[in-house]
Amino acid sequence: MLDRRGVEAAVAALQASLADGDPADAALRARSEAELERLRAAYRAAPAAFTKETLSALRELVELLRDAPGP
Repeated sequence: MLDRRGVEAAVAALQASLADGDPADAALRARSEAELERLRAAYRAAPAAFTKETLSALRELVELLRDAPGP
């Protein structure tokens, strides 16, 4: 289970990964979607570990992946 710092670090790492790569890249998308699913599970287990800021950042990442052209 992630604590607040762990969530913030995971979100920052995901943001950096997507900023440095091409969201249309199939491998990057797969890794990112897997990480988002892991964070969803963490949220269900411990919603208090997520701040408004981290939730907002996660929504933006989801939209970025959804709006990126597919492979």
